[in-house]
Amino acid sequence: NLVQDLKVRGDVRSLCYIPLVCSIVILVYRKENGKLPTTLTQLYENFILQTIRRYVKKTQFTEPDQINSLHHLPSPVISTPFQEMCKFAYLSLKENTPRMTFSLFQVQQSLNESVVKADYLGLMTTFTVYGENSYQFLHLSIQEFLAAWWIAMYEKTEKVFNDHFNDDHFRMCLRFVSGLTHLEHEDYKQYFNKEVDLQCKRKLQFGFEACYHSR
Repeated sequence: NLVQDLKVRGDVRSLCYIPLVCSIVILVYRKENGKLPTTLTQLYENFILQTIRRYVKKTQFTEPDQINSLHHLPSPVISTPFQEMCKFAYLSLKENTPRMTFSLFQVQQSLNESVVKADYLGLMTTFTVYGENSYQFLHLSIQEFLAAWWIAMYEKTEKVFNDHFNDDHFRMCLRFVSGLTHLEHEDYKQYFNKEVDLQCKRKLQFGFEACYHSR
């Protein structure tokens, strides 16, 4: 059934060649009783919610069933680290050279103790390189979604669009912003209307016709 759904959901299908994103799609599909969310933004929002629930179930801070929305996380023990991580994702992404891998020093400088105690809500992973601990978000797209969440909630979204629309590394983040704000601002539509002339190159992959946009 999922394969059939993906045949009509090109936006999701074109991302499934990335193993972690494919896992995200499968997890959400199972949790939603065999249904894919309507939009890519909802897919990621659902996955992050499920990730936080798994963390809560493991730590028993609160009942996982009480976590029904990222807008209304039930406890400061959860909501404060989440806000901190969203801000961290945004500030890292907006740098001239976006940062995706972080040293222990950078993490300690940017995130307060509550995030560390909360084990990054399961949204970051730790690995060792030459004896030094390094940190990453589970995937760049997770970092982009969290950055978009911060922008949608706490930044002047029109200004962010003005400042970063032509930055390729911000493109996915801004699409998440437009999804989170439901394109409430006419400026968003105007920006994305400029992109309709992008050529779509198609090629067959794993039995599906995948679409790749050229810039």
